[in-house]
Amino acid sequence: MLTLGVAFAASLVAAGCSPDYPKCDTDSDCHEAEFCVNGMCQQCRGDQDCPAGQTCAAGACQAVEGYCTSASDCAPGQECQNNMCVTVAETSLNTPPSSGDTSCELQSVYFSYDSSNLEDSARAQLSTNAQCIKEKALGALHLTGLTDPRGTEEYNLALGDRRAQSAQKYLQSLGVEAQVTYSSMGEETATGTDEGSWARDRRVDLSTR
Repeated sequence: MLTLGVAFAASLVAAGCSPDYPKCDTDSDCHEAEFCVNGMCQQCRGDQDCPAGQTCAAGACQAVEGYCTSASDCAPGQECQNNMCVTVAETSLNTPPSSGDTSCELQSVYFSYDSSNLEDSARAQLSTNAQCIKEKALGALHLTGLTDPRGTEEYNLALGDRRAQSAQKYLQSLGVEAQVTYSSMGEETATGTDEGSWARDRRVDLSTR
């Protein structure tokens, strides 16, 4: 009986033990707002755990280079577009030929990491594009969904497709009567190597047909 009692007491003690910080078994072993990842307490598991303008790298939230909320956050000669500082010349990189009509230009729409949801900035850009489509009286339009290079080719093709569909549905909800088709190229044209440049890969391009 004594042996059983000692064993039971030992099991209770063992059950109450937890790894020495920053080692962990569960999130409860970590400090507030930390996560247990591969046995170690970390500030984040992914970008979704970090504040706006930061990305999760090696378990810690780090500032995204070039992130902005207004032009005042950018260097001279740059403007804030979809939360990224870009030079004025870059804003026309993905603009299709306008056959002499320069009254407006179609602009690409950008997305957050691993998302096909339209954020406020994307909706605003699509609204501007819708006005341009009506102004030019375009009869047909094609949307191409693109992703950054992370993830499998199959997954990225599907993600690009969902992004293009989101843009198509929103344009139609704005009363665009042009025939709008869409396709996905996934990561095929991605050129980014870090969060700042990956943000430029995550987009839907608009082109006339």
